[in-house]
Amino acid sequence: MRKIILALLFLIINPVYSMQIYINNEEEIKNINVIETSTDSKNIFVIPSDLLKNLSDENKELIKKIQNTGQADFVGTTYTEVILPVLFKAELIEDAKEQIEKGRFVYYEVFGNEPLVFYPYMGIVSQQVLEILRESGYDTFISSSGKQVDLYDEFLLPEPDLSPWIGVSVQKLAWECLKLARTRLDDYAGSKMYKVEKFKAAMGELRLLQKPIWFENYISPDDNKKRENDLWFRAGLSNIYRVIGFEPPEEISVPLFVHREELFKSHLINLTTSEYVVCFNDEEEDIVISSCNIIAFGVNKSSTNISFDIVISSQEYKIVDIYIDMNGKRNAGSTSFLPGHNGFTDSLSAWEYAISVSSTDAQVFRYNRNGLPVKIGSFFTEQTLKQDMIRIRVPVDYIRGNPVNWGYVIAGILPSGNIFDIIGSSVPSEDKIIQIPALRMK
Repeated sequence: MRKIILALLFLIINPVYSMQIYINNEEEIKNINVIETSTDSKNIFVIPSDLLKNLSDENKELIKKIQNTGQADFVGTTYTEVILPVLFKAELIEDAKEQIEKGRFVYYEVFGNEPLVFYPYMGIVSQQVLEILRESGYDTFISSSGKQVDLYDEFLLPEPDLSPWIGVSVQKLAWECLKLARTRLDDYAGSKMYKVEKFKAAMGELRLLQKPIWFENYISPDDNKKRENDLWFRAGLSNIYRVIGFEPPEEISVPLFVHREELFKSHLINLTTSEYVVCFNDEEEDIVISSCNIIAFGVNKSSTNISFDIVISSQEYKIVDIYIDMNGKRNAGSTSFLPGHNGFTDSLSAWEYAISVSSTDAQVFRYNRNGLPVKIGSFFTEQTLKQDMIRIRVPVDYIRGNPVNWGYVIAGILPSGNIFDIIGSSVPSEDKIIQIPALRMK
């Protein structure tokens, strides 16, 4: 369990508790009576609210009896096991307040009185949290070192280190997804469709996803754990929307997980364009990386093949299309993307050839002025650099000419047909059609 140390020990008003004991299940309740307590201090027991409210009647009577003897203290805590300062950092302030109030309510239902002492989950508090605790009726809290600190003394807490849960891009993206889901829940609560049972079920799912373990797993050194964590996290997000009858946003249809550090070590990113006859990196300085970002694109030509390399933030993407304009002449080709793919080039970037790349193969198409594009070949893809880069080798007989002179539009396509990323450009907004110009070396 991570803890922070409070520096202001002179604010202690009571002795140190002999032990802080976190109760994880009902069986541990039965052992409370055998835990020794010193004569000048007593134990403090923390029972998570979701466990406390579901205790058997026998165990509820037992802990009330122990509390009444004065041998131990049972303290209030959050409704679920969340780190309150992280909720503040993620701008979910109302959720933080609800965590405190609902935790107090569970305590009152069991013990019959309001809790006055608060135990912050993992011992992590902030100045903002202390202000809310005062408003909620608490007068003391337990520091990470087991001290009882008066909330009404004037003091300033040091800022806690929240980087393990909100320090990297994928964690921040996950919190943004939770914020959006919370907004949709508020929309639902104010709508004619509102049903209290559905709202409670969706809120329960949201609270589960706010637990710190999800965000710790996103930075686990175990890649399999990260991927599994991402799968279940996005499934939980999807459940929130489906319970209230809203369509889940497209951005959670693809993984949030990304090997950011490995990605930017890619040789396609770092080598000069002389290593490729054509090379384009994303022009955005602050790339918001989910798992659906195209980071770089390169082309090489040998005597036998033209190799097209695409660097993506994970191999778990949908489709990436490469549109090739051979001559830069206005309307000399198609300006529409492949059938079912919602996009357009501008008239000067009309394409003669298109390559549609999936995780396993690539389909090569040629413009047909009399109808739909004609498929002229199919090739297996190669995955390299720990699957962050996809390579397609097309024999030179299929596409003739000098790649340096061509224009390129590289677009990522979701299952819906909408664009999730365009290298070097922003993703088009849904309410307007953007004609995408080709990238060119000359």
